Amino acid sequence: MVESFHVTTNDGKIALYAGMITSSFTFAEFTAGMFWGRMSDKIGRKPVLIMGLIGTAISMIVFGFAPNLATAMIARALGGLLNGNIGVLQTTVAEIVTVKEHQPRAYSIMPFVWCLGSIVGPAMGGALAQPCDNYPGLFQRGTVFDKFPFLLPNIVCVAVLGLGITIGILFLEETHPEKKYRRDHGLELGRWIIRTFQGLFTEPVEESPKVFHFNEDFENDDPPPVYRSKENSPRLSSVKGPQVTSQTDDIEQQSESKGCGVQKAFTKQVIITIVAYGILA
Repeated sequence: MVESFHVTTNDGKIALYAGMITSSFTFAEFTAGMFWGRMSDKIGRKPVLIMGLIGTAISMIVFGFAPNLATAMIARALGGLLNGNIGVLQTTVAEIVTVKEHQPRAYSIMPFVWCLGSIVGPAMGGALAQPCDNYPGLFQRGTVFDKFPFLLPNIVCVAVLGLGITIGILFLEETHPEKKYRRDHGLELGRWIIRTFQGLFTEPVEESPKVFHFNEDFENDDPPPVYRSKENSPRLSSVKGPQVTSQTDDIEQQSESKGCGVQKAFTKQVIITIVAYGILA
C-alpha cells in the first residue's frame, strides 16, 4: 500500500513509512487508553467496548479510501484514539470470571483468539488486496476497487466488526458493579429474539395443574420470615450485618482512594509487569 502511494523511489524507505503507519495507531491508542478506562468506569464497560468497535470500523473505512500516506496515518491514528478495548476487555473478563481458579483459563483465551486473528487476518488481507489484479474476472477495471485497491479487505473487516457490534448490543451483559443493574434495551431485544427462536423450534408443553396439599406443604416449608424475631432469625441477621459492614467499608475505601489511588495502583509488582510487557512489545 505504501509503495502504491509513490512517496519515495527508495525501496528501503518503504518499510520505514509502513512502520510509521503502524506506530500511528499504537501511539494514538497509548494516549487514549487511560481515557477509555476512566470512561468505562463512568458509563460502563459495554458502551465503551461497542464504541471501540464502531471507532475501528470508521477508521478502516477511511483507511480503505486513503489516497496518500498522510490520510492512511490519520486513519490509523483515528482507530487508535477511538479504540480502548484492550484494557477494558481485560477488566470485563475479570468481572465476569470471579472464581480465581477459572481466571487463568479465561485469560488464556484472549491471547489465543488474538493470535488466531493475527494468523487469519493478514492472510485474508493479502488475499483480498488489489482484487482487480488478483481476480480480474470478478472485479473490473475502472471501478472503485481499481481506484482504491486496498478497500476490499477493509470492507470485509467492517462487516466482521458490524457482526461483533450487533452481537455486543444484543447479548453482551454489563459487568460494571454499579452499572450492571440498569435497564439495557439491547439486551432485552436479544433475549426476546432468543425466546422467539426457541418458541419456533420447540412445541409448547402443557403443564399439569398443581395439587395443593395444605398439611404436607406447610409442614415441609419453613415459616415465613415475618413471624420470626430479628434476634432469632438467621436470615435477617446474616443479611443485615454484612450490608452495614460493606457500606462502611465502601465509604472508607472511597475516602482512602481519593488521596492515594495512583500510588495504590502502581505498586512495585505492577510496575515490573508494565516494564516487562513494554519490553516484549
